[in-house]
Amino acid sequence: MKTTDLLDSIKLSEQIALEHYQQLNDVVDYRLPGVCNHYFAKYDLNGTRDGEICLTCKVTKTVKGQLRYTFQINGKRIAYREIWTKFNLLGGIRD
Repeated sequence: MKTTDLLDSIKLSEQIALEHYQQLNDVVDYRLPGVCNHYFAKYDLNGTRDGEICLTCKVTKTVKGQLRYTFQINGKRIAYREIWTKFNLLGGIRD
């Protein structure tokens, strides 16, 4: 995967998580989170596939009514600006 593909996938995950949140909390606000799991191939140093990486985007409503987007990679929370670095370390980016 290339860097631009990763950024497009992050935006797509945000949109799908938001749509999921809106479907769950359409009429009555149950404060259920919207979740989107996105799976990517993981490669070793030889270029062979070595498993997969799971990027999870979760949308929740804050106390003030704004939407909060949180990200996880393989179940561990991560900041938005560090997603690319973590993907590179895990072997998800192949240029």
